[in-house]
Amino acid sequence: MGGGRAFLSRSSIASALKVPTVLLFVGGMMFLSGQGLFAASFFQGADGALATIPAGSTWAYVYPIKVLGAGRVFGDFADPAGGLVDLFVFGAAQYESFRLDGTSPSLYSAQGASGSFSADLPGSGTYYLVLAHGDGFQYWGQAVRVSYRVAGIQPELLGIGLPFVAVGIAGVGIGLWHRNRRAAS
Repeated sequence: MGGGRAFLSRSSIASALKVPTVLLFVGGMMFLSGQGLFAASFFQGADGALATIPAGSTWAYVYPIKVLGAGRVFGDFADPAGGLVDLFVFGAAQYESFRLDGTSPSLYSAQGASGSFSADLPGSGTYYLVLAHGDGFQYWGQAVRVSYRVAGIQPELLGIGLPFVAVGIAGVGIGLWHRNRRAAS
C-alpha cells in the first residue's frame, strides 16, 4: 500500500508541475500573438496589388478601409497600359451614393494614367478607396497597380490583439502563481 501512495504522490507532483508549465507556455504564446496583432492594427494597406476593373461604365474596384480615430490614406496608382483611371476616397455615406448613382462628392479624387494620392480620414468609420474607369476607358477591363498605406488604427485587429495580450498576461500570471505556490509547499 505504501508503494501505491508513493506512486500517486509522484503522479500528483508530475501533473502539478505540468499545469504551471502549460499555463506559462500558452500564456506566453497568446501574449506574443496579441502583440503581433496589436502592432499589425497600425499597418493596413497593400503593396503593388493588381486591381482589375471589369469592362463597363458601372464597374469599379473598391478597397474598404476601417479606422479607429482620425487617419490618413496615401499611396500610388498606375495603369501599365496607359489608360485613364479615376481614383476616389469616399466616406461611407458618399460611397453609398456613388454606388447607387455613380456620382458623389468625395474626400479626395484624382484622374490619370498614374499618380500619387493622399487623403485625410476625418474620424472613426469605414472609408472606401475606389478605382474606376477614366473617360473613354470603360469599354475594356483595366488592370491597375495600386500601393497604399493607412496611417490609422484598424479596429478589428486591435479588438482581437488586446484580448490576446490580456489573456496571455493572465495565463502567465496564474502559471507563475501556481509554480511559486508549489515551490513554497
